[in-house]
Amino acid sequence: MSESSPSRAITAVELHPLGGLSTERAREVAARLSRRIGASCRLAEPANGHALLLPGRDQADADALLAALEADPPEDAVRLGVTAQDLAIPIFTFVFGRARSGGQAALVSLARLDPAFYGLPSDEDTLIGRTVRESLHELGHVAELPHCERPECLMRFAGSVEKADLRGALFCEACAARLPDWLRAGRPDQNW
Repeated sequence: MSESSPSRAITAVELHPLGGLSTERAREVAARLSRRIGASCRLAEPANGHALLLPGRDQADADALLAALEADPPEDAVRLGVTAQDLAIPIFTFVFGRARSGGQAALVSLARLDPAFYGLPSDEDTLIGRTVRESLHELGHVAELPHCERPECLMRFAGSVEKADLRGALFCEACAARLPDWLRAGRPDQNW
């Protein structure tokens, strides 16, 4: 979705809590994300119920959830679904998130971003920081950024939480130059 698209002038990211995400966590993700982007981040009402599970797996169907988020999009916002449920698609054992290049929405799961998933002590700050970084990555896809080869770029593909941590928290110079205004860093000097 390019900034020049006459049909959509994005001014907000609409965060939709899904699949057991607490209101407190949703508020914290929205607050931290608001400090990282040019658009405001507004919190939508939590959705009821759980997503359709993939056959034979205890994981939500990421593509089905993304399609539901993309249905009837608001004119001024990109939707960001954030869920506590583990996500997957048929060809991958899991995904941290999902978005279509130039799409209307993005989706992120906290399940495998949580240190507790790996048997480590729970760490809310690490969990929320990872969630914000993964949200930025997926929103980058919505803004038509492909995966980047630079190791330190937020748009680098990460197939594990360790690789996600290593890629850092910022877009590389080349990717940052392609960001639309709504996704540009709002106040990069702020702690997030």
